Amino acid sequence: MKKILLIRPPERYLPHRLKPMMYFPLGLLQIAAVLIEKGIEVEIIDGIMPESDIKEGDNFFGITLSEIKNRIKKHNFDIVGISAQFTFQWPNVLKTARLCREINPQCKIVCGGAHVSVQFEKILEKYDCIDIVVRGEGELVMEQLVQKIRKGLPLTNISGVAYRNENGQISRTETVYIDDLDTLPYPAYDLIDLEKYFHLMKNYSTRTSFEFPGSHRGMTLITSRGCPFQCVFCSIHLHMGNIWRGHSKEYVLGYIEHLIKNYDIRYLHFEDDNSSFDPERFGAILDGISDNGWNVRWDTPNGVRADTFDEELLFKCKKSGCTHLVFGIESGVQRILNEIIHKGITINKIEQTMHLARKIGVDSRAFFMIGLPGETKIDIKKTADYVLKIMWRYECFGGIGMAVPLLGTKLYDICEKGGYFTSQPTLENLSNGFLNAGMIKTDSFGPKDLEKIRKAMNQKQTFLLLIIFIRKLIFNQWLIGYVFKYLLVTPLKGWSAVYYKVLFFQNALEFDLKKGNR
Repeated sequence: MKKILLIRPPERYLPHRLKPMMYFPLGLLQIAAVLIEKGIEVEIIDGIMPESDIKEGDNFFGITLSEIKNRIKKHNFDIVGISAQFTFQWPNVLKTARLCREINPQCKIVCGGAHVSVQFEKILEKYDCIDIVVRGEGELVMEQLVQKIRKGLPLTNISGVAYRNENGQISRTETVYIDDLDTLPYPAYDLIDLEKYFHLMKNYSTRTSFEFPGSHRGMTLITSRGCPFQCVFCSIHLHMGNIWRGHSKEYVLGYIEHLIKNYDIRYLHFEDDNSSFDPERFGAILDGISDNGWNVRWDTPNGVRADTFDEELLFKCKKSGCTHLVFGIESGVQRILNEIIHKGITINKIEQTMHLARKIGVDSRAFFMIGLPGETKIDIKKTADYVLKIMWRYECFGGIGMAVPLLGTKLYDICEKGGYFTSQPTLENLSNGFLNAGMIKTDSFGPKDLEKIRKAMNQKQTFLLLIIFIRKLIFNQWLIGYVFKYLLVTPLKGWSAVYYKVLFFQNALEFDLKKGNR
């Protein structure tokens, strides 16, 4: 029997990154697990993971396309699934699809991920090397596609797919999301060499922010999907839907136990778009981590809503080993949250949560963005000032990113209709827009205004961080001993790491020292 090939192409990475990011092909591992459960043979080719050395250069990260070609040639396959999660990665997705077509002209090539879920019509119209696009979740759809393709049956009753029909026209079916996520098996980690990833994670960027011995053995978990909120900049509903669906606490705790016992995982990254949407469920998961005595740390790098946390839940965060929470605040101006972003949250509630987090001893950070149509320069300056305010008052550390109109979002439509783009959107400038001066210009502001405000804030922030560092040492004298201990054994170039660890992870450090872990 021929195999199914699941491929993550080698990646392009943004020029601002000092190092490329190393992470697991979690989506493909999840799809593979479902196929294996149905008795279908699967192979994964990860374009990031080399047999020996990773190739870097010209914003390229992974193995060469010639090596991808050689790997593909080794397999007898009839269907290929290619991950196309991010817009910036699309060129390598296309190159990989063309290689598959060249090697096996008769194979069916399926693409899935956020980018193709939004751009499926343009992709199918323009690129004949792509046969089918999965719009949304891929696990159950891919298994159905394999069965239908191999039996020569039509795809009309498979939900969430787009393809060219026998007349060459694009057909699409309605996306239906998985209601009971607990029916999914755990990802098929045994298809890849996890130890290789862990080894490379010591030298490349990862999701890990708080470092400790063994912290490179971190794993991303997705414990829920979908989001009912309507933030103007967000694209997640285009891929995962508007209805929040969560794994049960029993499933999640079983999954965590599986990771710890079988793969010695030390750090969990809850990457849900809304992991605490159901606070009772999230609290029960944290209770399970504590009650089982698992020596594991965790964080929320993708952000959480501040209005889902109360004092009880924050205590559970601290007790279960949270290194830090990241709050998605977005703006320091209530009008912008209400009328522009449609966040559905109040600054008063956000500040209540930040206050409790500091009081209880949970380190926190925050996401902000500026440059949204409808903002004024005064609004933008207020947000910049608010970032500094919460740093000083709550020790919640935030940074400002530029609003980027991702394809398919309401923000993109607003910018297109209003003529707010500074240049025609492309794969390059959309991806670079987060950290550059932005690509939106209105009657109220332009990219130079945004950059000027952010630069001024960064200068104030540098000074403020030093003052907060000194304050921490004065009011937490145990930190003085910690700092001197590590400065004595740390090379000069590593002193900044000690500085930022004290600033951003004081409570996480104290948690570890009390447990005698580090």
